[in-house]
Amino acid sequence: MPNEAKLIRRIQRSGDREAADELVSLYYREIYAFVYRQLMDREYALDLTQDIFVSLLRSIGSFEGKRSSLRTWLYRIATNRVIDHFRSRIHRDAKLSRPLEDFDLAEEGDFTLELVQREEVSRALEVIRTFDLRAQEIIRLKLFAQRTFAEIAQMLELPDSTVKTNYYASIRRIKQYFEEERREQAGETAAAGRRAADI
Repeated sequence: MPNEAKLIRRIQRSGDREAADELVSLYYREIYAFVYRQLMDREYALDLTQDIFVSLLRSIGSFEGKRSSLRTWLYRIATNRVIDHFRSRIHRDAKLSRPLEDFDLAEEGDFTLELVQREEVSRALEVIRTFDLRAQEIIRLKLFAQRTFAEIAQMLELPDSTVKTNYYASIRRIKQYFEEERREQAGETAAAGRRAADI
């Protein structure tokens, strides 16, 4: 594997195109997967991934690597771009219907991930969109980037305990949304049954 630090220095010093291509290739599949798991549209995901790396290369001159790794910095850019996408008109016109269980989100057995895996990703994402920016960053990095709590804490410069508390609070909100939705659907089904019986 090319030395990442050397590639960064080459880009910073002379805008080395070959070094830029090598650096992008190191992370492209990883970032594309992170984006695609949320957008579920190949063309949008390709376009947004390209934009993310353009943003990275445009700002890499200010990257020092003292406080965070390039991967951490790149995920911050990617997460913010995904959030911006979901706020945009493009997303409002998009249709999301694939179930979350179609996606290999993470290898962990806790109840929170199992809960979300049973529901449709499109509906879960609609709930996530209502969260504040910090909560969105945490849950997107956890579910879709498969980052650990420690990694997210480092990325966002937060205590581990804050990340965990925020994440589980978000999961509870998603769970509550689906429970309320199921109750409403059950009520509508029961009402329809009563109307049919009265005919």
